[in-house]
Amino acid sequence: MRLKGFPIRLAVTAITLSLALAACASSSNTNAAPKDRASAQVSKVFCLLEKKNSQDTRAAVLSKAIGDLLAKPENKGAVKSVNISVDKAEQIAGKLRENSCANVLSLEPNFSGEVLKVAKNHPDINFAVMAAEGQQKLANVRGIDFDLRQPAFLAGYAAAAVTKSGEIGAVSSVNSADTKQGIDNSVSENATKTWANAFRLGAEYYNQFKGSGVKLSAWDNNVGGPLQVESAKLHEQLLKLAEQKIDVILVIAPIGESASLEGLAGKDALAIWNGQDVAANSAQVKSSVFTSTVIDASGCAKELFDQAKAGWIASKDYVGTLKNSGVKLAGFGDYDPLISDSLSAELAGIRSQIDSGKIDIAKLAAHQG
Repeated sequence: MRLKGFPIRLAVTAITLSLALAACASSSNTNAAPKDRASAQVSKVFCLLEKKNSQDTRAAVLSKAIGDLLAKPENKGAVKSVNISVDKAEQIAGKLRENSCANVLSLEPNFSGEVLKVAKNHPDINFAVMAAEGQQKLANVRGIDFDLRQPAFLAGYAAAAVTKSGEIGAVSSVNSADTKQGIDNSVSENATKTWANAFRLGAEYYNQFKGSGVKLSAWDNNVGGPLQVESAKLHEQLLKLAEQKIDVILVIAPIGESASLEGLAGKDALAIWNGQDVAANSAQVKSSVFTSTVIDASGCAKELFDQAKAGWIASKDYVGTLKNSGVKLAGFGDYDPLISDSLSAELAGIRSQIDSGKIDIAKLAAHQG
């Protein structure tokens, strides 16, 4: 059965969006007092900002994690909430004014730029903004993101270790409807390149460590990122790559397009899915999935909830990492026998070096150009 994307629109309770205001704190600051703001904005009106028909995995996963947390009987307690769904970023400011929003959670990464402009002009409004980490100069903004580069680096290393043909690749799905409508997806596109590049770096790290010559054969050198394919043609393209003996492929696409992986195993190729553990959720494509990079937003949502109960706003952004369990590399499922004891130890060692900062993926990317 085809998986569908998680709906981002939620019926939000008071505690939900109180969480949102805090954004996610780092795990080391969950119980600390706020330093940059004397007190949290108090309001009975909360606004959840989304993009209509959003395809972004980060927004979907965080939305679901908050929904799961708030579905617990002990966390129920409805108040007035406002769900704001817009097509384009330029509609945001007007909608926030129209709804008298004092506290806003913006889930769509591609809205981050416009939301930050609004936040700068309205310091009396609290904002938690996906893909706005590093904006601490705005005291009313808390950034959220999930660093999928880290599990992607591990996935690239593992892909290079198990390929039989010596050729791997990376492919991303492109929503042609957004392109035709002139919708700005630049933030998501940049993240896609960043994640895919980490996969490439992981494979190169394997080559250097092992003296191997695994090739990244499905890649767009013109854009410096994964091979881009229209959503409707993704399945066909993956099968073509398999026929070309590219046998391990990172696939970056919305969860609703996971059925595009069907049949890969039959052509002696496997996919690495980006963002969610698709093999665990779909028996239909399980045999075609080697592993997945995974966002786990449950810890972030829990920290938000704890902050809301304490009645204060966190002073730091949240970025999900391997170390704080905000991201991870899923298991290998049916293909676990491909992971030798030595490979398992190597992956564990690399994970430890990423956690400690000895392997800095951003610096590796800058060095590689």
